[in-house]
Amino acid sequence: MRDVLLSVTALIVSLTFLLAGNSLQFVILGLRAEAEGFSVNVVGAMTAAYYVGYGLGSLRAPAVVERIGHIRTFAAMSSIVSVTVLAHGLWSESLFWILLRFVTGLAFAGLATCAESWLNARATRSVRGRVLAIASICAISGYAVGPLFGALGAVEGLLLFVVASMLMSLALVPVTLTRFSPPLVSGDGSGIDRYSIVRLYRETPLGFVGCLGTGFVQGAFLGLGAVFAGRAGLSDAGAAVFVTAALAAGALAQYPLGWLSDRLDRRRVIALAAVALGAGALAVAALMQATVTLPVLALAAAVAGIGAMPLYPIVIAYVNDRLPETSIVPAAATLILTFSLGSAVAAPVASLAMDLFGPGGLFGFLGVALLGLGAFAVLRMFVRDAPEPSAEGVLAVSGPFVPLDEIVGETQLDLDLAPPEVAGRS
Repeated sequence: MRDVLLSVTALIVSLTFLLAGNSLQFVILGLRAEAEGFSVNVVGAMTAAYYVGYGLGSLRAPAVVERIGHIRTFAAMSSIVSVTVLAHGLWSESLFWILLRFVTGLAFAGLATCAESWLNARATRSVRGRVLAIASICAISGYAVGPLFGALGAVEGLLLFVVASMLMSLALVPVTLTRFSPPLVSGDGSGIDRYSIVRLYRETPLGFVGCLGTGFVQGAFLGLGAVFAGRAGLSDAGAAVFVTAALAAGALAQYPLGWLSDRLDRRRVIALAAVALGAGALAVAALMQATVTLPVLALAAAVAGIGAMPLYPIVIAYVNDRLPETSIVPAAATLILTFSLGSAVAAPVASLAMDLFGPGGLFGFLGVALLGLGAFAVLRMFVRDAPEPSAEGVLAVSGPFVPLDEIVGETQLDLDLAPPEVAGRS
């Protein structure tokens, strides 16, 4: 466990900075769109464009990672998202912002494929739930802290976009300076095992539905959480605190759920958590129709944060328990594609629910999505037995967990940073 964590510490730190900037961007865009007079449907379209780009980017991301390596992919995509967040502050026009969200989604698909394949290549089944839980806690902490930077200035100016860009640029530093080797790549794309959505559903139906369902929840909340808080009567600062509180609740729940999933059938953990959270979301929706009080908003933050964040890593751990080593990178992209499809659909539907039923409509949508996921997980437990426990789990794609400067001969750094034609001859 210790060796695994040491080998991915730089990646986790980079992700924390990156997602802090991304979550600040989500809050800025939601509040700035409201200030500019954009309708909630435009905000939904912006979120959908992000996840459409996310999904389309995942189709090419495995080939990019296999050709140029994890470190170069992470560096390039981080630079792109840092630039696009600044571009939002140059021109407040809805179609321009929708286009920028699409480009940001393309880049984040590469980042997510890189990060998830790196983490899953390192972890065996016996520790995968905890490793992904720790990574997710750090990522959620970044998401939770990011909105707090909104107190540095008004949403109408350029300052907050600059702060978000700075956080995303800082994400480059730990990964590019790491002494530990990332997973090996072929340099020419020959190491990729084709992995489609159809194959994902055929081999693990719950993995497919789990990614789709968690995409529904996360896409709806991240895209519309700040708008919900504003329409519930909170100020801009109050909306940022609401989003942070929700994400903090998700971070607190992550490790206990990951620990349980390493000891129990992961499907049972998914089912119990999804059903409980779904019921809580429907309760929030009902209470919002009557009155908006601090306890109701606290319950809303807890349900949204725990529903949006901790379930996805458990679904990913469940899928990767069943994968051969050649499928790690392409499967990561397919999981991301499935997740993004759910998120792209969620934002417009959830925004329509808010238009029809008020702010509580968002939680009505979340409740239906979570209960559907929980019901499907219960069904799969009746249809298929749990996988046999394994001491080894999925083999790591790369070599031992040693610092780069201790590898004898041609190092992984050479493979990861060399031009494609050089890496391909290694």
